[in-house]
Amino acid sequence: MSQERKKVMIYLRPEAYANEKAASEKIKKHSDMARTALLAGLALGEVDSRLPGLLASLLTKENNPELIRKMLASFLEVPAATEERPAPVAPDKEQVVVESASARNLANSLPD
Repeated sequence: MSQERKKVMIYLRPEAYANEKAASEKIKKHSDMARTALLAGLALGEVDSRLPGLLASLLTKENNPELIRKMLASFLEVPAATEERPAPVAPDKEQVVVESASARNLANSLPD
């Protein structure tokens, strides 16, 4: 099995943006963090496409980790996008169905 690798290059502008300055300082200390952060951002984007950008904008020296935790928790408390289908309701055996004249007329007008 061959390992296919993709090289990803990004440019940070630490002099222009506070969040990129904070990221640049962290990357200087922890070189593997850039790869992990990229993968984490992609995973967060699967939860909600707004989440990576929102969390990245909070990455400044002025914001504490607690604010980021609260923001992340608020997104994770949102119900999943997939709908759960309700379990089918089994009809009661003793249920009596009264057929109306309108229902009979409609049934007779529909093709077989």
